[in-house]
Amino acid sequence: MGAVTTEVLILGCVQLLAFPLLVWIAKRSIGKKLDHFDEKREIARIQQAEDEKRAREQREAERTIILAMSRSMLLNNYEKCVAKGFYSLEERDVYHKLYAAYKSDGGNSVIDEIAPRIRKLPIEPPEN
Repeated sequence: MGAVTTEVLILGCVQLLAFPLLVWIAKRSIGKKLDHFDEKREIARIQQAEDEKRAREQREAERTIILAMSRSMLLNNYEKCVAKGFYSLEERDVYHKLYAAYKSDGGNSVIDEIAPRIRKLPIEPPEN
């Protein structure tokens, strides 16, 4: 029985020493995996922020293009109607809808100056 007791005692001591070591190794291993997980999450967060920035820049570029095209169309319409001396009901409708959209998107400048002028043009052609 003395030998069994000695073996149990040695086994108990080994367990007392080995168990904390095994726990430490396991925690360290899990910690590295968690660190790696946090790195992946941070990379994903950075990528998402970059994607959102590119999307904002794209929307702003599209808005700028639309405003420039609208401005050009409004100016061309104005010049055409002034040259004719009138603008039809259809032209008036298109002009006012485009002007309203242009203003709601933040457009301004010379268009604000010509809007009142085009409104003063007659709807019918002048009689010769």
